[in-house]
Amino acid sequence: MTRASQFYKRSYTNGYEQKVNYYLERLDQEIQNEDVDQIKFCKKKLDYFLGRQIEYISRKQHDLLAERLGYPTKI
Repeated sequence: MTRASQFYKRSYTNGYEQKVNYYLERLDQEIQNEDVDQIKFCKKKLDYFLGRQIEYISRKQHDLLAERLGYPTKI
């Protein structure tokens, strides 16, 4: 990873929870508006961020367990 990419890398303190909530709310609005293209767009984004949130939670649980067992975490 280059120095520039490390500088611009985003860090989410609660994983992708804010993004998931945003697209859930937006999906609800688009369903009420009956805009099929926007519904598809929001669903695609929601699928992506839900997958990332699941990965984040899994990594977090793994790191906590490793810490409790005394295994070194990522450097």
